[in-house]
Amino acid sequence: MAREKPLDMAVVQAWLAAWNEHDVFSDAAVLHLQSFITDPLCLVVITLGMGCEPRSLVFRRFKQVVPVPTEINPEATLERLEDMLPSMFVSPLAPVGPSVGQLWHQLGVKSEGPRKLERVLQWDGEDWVIAGHVIDSPVIMKHGKQVCDFQEALAYAHESTKWTDCEFIYTYDGSTWGSA
Repeated sequence: MAREKPLDMAVVQAWLAAWNEHDVFSDAAVLHLQSFITDPLCLVVITLGMGCEPRSLVFRRFKQVVPVPTEINPEATLERLEDMLPSMFVSPLAPVGPSVGQLWHQLGVKSEGPRKLERVLQWDGEDWVIAGHVIDSPVIMKHGKQVCDFQEALAYAHESTKWTDCEFIYTYDGSTWGSA
């Protein structure tokens, strides 16, 4: 069973301030919120609605790497990012003195093509070669369009963990501030 963890208040405030509480449940706003969360495999429950009926957002983050076949990895298969994390360096700048096989998730540089994905490069001993691409798209399960209180959304998230392998459910309930 997944454990609940509160979202960091600074993250929530930065996210809400950026969207000025306008269209906070839009796809773009969800992607923005997701960029603050470091856990590559989790569920997120956010309920807003002070002074009005509560509306909840529930989404699943599933950050993964889609490898491309290389000489080092000729039988590339879909891998979860966390399976690669121990050896992956994440930065806009390449690691200094990499060893052969070192992975680098190159932040801020998108690959060419219709799906502009961030690249994962691998050091082959002479140069960095593309080893894969990072896919980090939220799966929105409740999108904040219908009335849904925090407890209902949280129960839905817990039920969803029966068929997902998320360890944590990050939560924020902004629907009860000032309530007695």
